Amino acid sequence: MGTVDGLDEMKSYLTPREENEMTATYQNTTAIACPVCEEPFDNLVVCKRDQTSLSLAKVMSLCTVTNDDGRLFLFTHE
Repeated sequence: MGTVDGLDEMKSYLTPREENEMTATYQNTTAIACPVCEEPFDNLVVCKRDQTSLSLAKVMSLCTVTNDDGRLFLFTHE
């Protein structure tokens, strides 16, 4: 897991899908490359709290990074 600059800026290029007190989900509708593996990702999940529970409806690969303030960003690959 690494830290990547520009994660908050990247969200402005994605389509917002769902948000609650624990997470915010954005869809990658423009085939932006994942900052970890450099392959296009499907969705970005931003964890808003130190402890967050996720329920995944299907099997997928995940790449993870944190930003400068320690928030976790999950990049999904279906």
